[in-house]
Amino acid sequence: MFKPLAIVPYNFIQKRYDFNALLKRLIYLDYLDMHNLTKTEEGTLENWVKVFKKCRYSSRYLIDADLNILGYWHFVSLTESYFKKAKKGLLLDGEIRPSSIYSLNKKGLYNIYFVSIVLLPKIRDTNTIIMFDNSFFDAIYDFAHKGVYFKEALLNAITPEGEKHNWGMHFVTKHSLRGNVYYMDFSEFLLKNGSERKDVLKLYSKRLL
Repeated sequence: MFKPLAIVPYNFIQKRYDFNALLKRLIYLDYLDMHNLTKTEEGTLENWVKVFKKCRYSSRYLIDADLNILGYWHFVSLTESYFKKAKKGLLLDGEIRPSSIYSLNKKGLYNIYFVSIVLLPKIRDTNTIIMFDNSFFDAIYDFAHKGVYFKEALLNAITPEGEKHNWGMHFVTKHSLRGNVYYMDFSEFLLKNGSERKDVLKLYSKRLL
């Protein structure tokens, strides 16, 4: 049985995984988790390497003691036209390009589009989900501390697990290919899902709440 050690940002594992090795592992996990996933939906290794290089800190990795990646979550901040397309259920993740996302290295107000939340089935339990949730709010705190805030959140749930863990977001539309699109204003998202994270709420209280 897997014994997760921690959920960490990329800089913790970069000596073990260059971006090419990282994305090979993540794409493998995607196909393992999302049945019948197509190349059109997934996109290419080459493109995702470029996307992760542009915004390397909007993801976290569940690792064991040997630094094996057992799961991960990843979001991007889409440009306005791509976010509108995603909200209509018309965007395929394979269409996401470096030119269609923000690098999140400048202060400002952005959106969140959840690309992947993936866990190997053998470690998909309540404790691991709680770890994932906490690591997300750790990242949100780190971004806010640097002046990077979020105003909207969006996801396309294409698996039963994604439907169960959609953060209580509001259904918008069915995706044109597969899944259901969910949306929430980020201030509502924080109050609904991060009420225990007083550190995050304190930073956001001056900006959104």
